[in-house]
Amino acid sequence: MNIIKAIKVCYDYVSRDENDQVISVTHALSDLDLEIEKGSFVCILGHNGSGKSTFARLLNGLSIPLSGTVLVTDIDTKNEDTLLTVRETAGMVFQNPDNQIIANVVEEDVAFGPENMGIPTEEIIERVDTALTTVSMQEFRDKSPNRLSGGQKQRVAIAGVMAMKPECIILDEPTAMLDPLGREDVLFTAHELNKNEGITIVLITHNMEEAVDADRVIVMDHGTVAMDGTPKEIFSRVEELRKLSLNVPEAAELSYELKKSGLPIRDGILTLDELVEALTELKK
Repeated sequence: MNIIKAIKVCYDYVSRDENDQVISVTHALSDLDLEIEKGSFVCILGHNGSGKSTFARLLNGLSIPLSGTVLVTDIDTKNEDTLLTVRETAGMVFQNPDNQIIANVVEEDVAFGPENMGIPTEEIIERVDTALTTVSMQEFRDKSPNRLSGGQKQRVAIAGVMAMKPECIILDEPTAMLDPLGREDVLFTAHELNKNEGITIVLITHNMEEAVDADRVIVMDHGTVAMDGTPKEIFSRVEELRKLSLNVPEAAELSYELKKSGLPIRDGILTLDELVEALTELKK
């Protein structure tokens, strides 16, 4: 069952001068067809300008297609009457958590979404408690977000989305501004939500390593899908990724170079542990 479906979606960015005359038009998405299965963990990759973040905004109704259709649980995002339902179904976590956190106390920030949905107070308290526990931020519920690290702030942002009980969470480069520890915290949380809560995760990233544990990797280029498959399938196509101005995980890169030099090493290596295992097999 698909939770998201994009049908022939086009989206342009239009620049205008002070007289409202069109100066330039940038085609961000061009006849994009894409479906995402409910309960999956999907990673969308692409160079700057590939259209991946534009696509993310369409999933939450923050932007509306110029043409074509985006369906979230069969609800058309162009329908203003059901836009709130779309945003309750597909929650959005942005690159900079400071742009998403609005309250002075962590638990108040997490409660903001459910309050605006008109959820009864007793249920809001329960949702906030559950969300903070799930992202391991319960002990910070009475703290000011300003005193948290970047990774902790991002987990609060995720908790705020979780409290609205979405079926899908879209994370638009959520680790871009974080240190390695913060990045690890956020990715762990995303995978736990997917495995334990059954929440569909759509992770937009430029970091190849973050895609290794996804169920599916989609590579975008010039507003269309250039590649689509499992991490092993995608990262075995090193030369194609290079042509798209993308790198591959370090272990995949090294295994590719070793194989190119004549070493009979197997395809689909994504981690250093897998690489060591593959090299050990050659010695037997």
